[in-house]
Amino acid sequence: MPVALDLEIVRQIVGQEFDHATHGPVTAEELIAFARALGETRPEYTEPGPDLIGHPTYCVRYKGRKFYPENLPKVVNVRTGFDAGKDLELGVPVRPGDMIDVRATLHDVYEKTGRSGSMYFVVIRFTMTNQRGETLAVIDNRFMHR
Repeated sequence: MPVALDLEIVRQIVGQEFDHATHGPVTAEELIAFARALGETRPEYTEPGPDLIGHPTYCVRYKGRKFYPENLPKVVNVRTGFDAGKDLELGVPVRPGDMIDVRATLHDVYEKTGRSGSMYFVVIRFTMTNQRGETLAVIDNRFMHR
């Protein structure tokens, strides 16, 4: 029988940053290759030059070094969960030369009951900014655990 997750304990660590990583600088070649791999043909994503910007989903390729906060209760077995979706809030476009700063926080933990019993959802938020402090994207990564 699975052990219940004490949501009140978990809520005490919601909002805490648990990881920080910096990536880059982003190259024009990376931006173009990413867009072309998606089948994109619009010139602002596929042609080198001063108007080149990253495809809106480009930031999804970045993450931190840690999957979950170390102080998340062990009841949440990180090896048994699966990806339950992402929410993206886009900011300014990524440009060649940008450094991507990724900060990860435990954004939410909640429980739902389905036909097969309780499920716990863990939401990890990646906030991505560039070297000018401009927000590139906020990505909520949702994972389901039993």
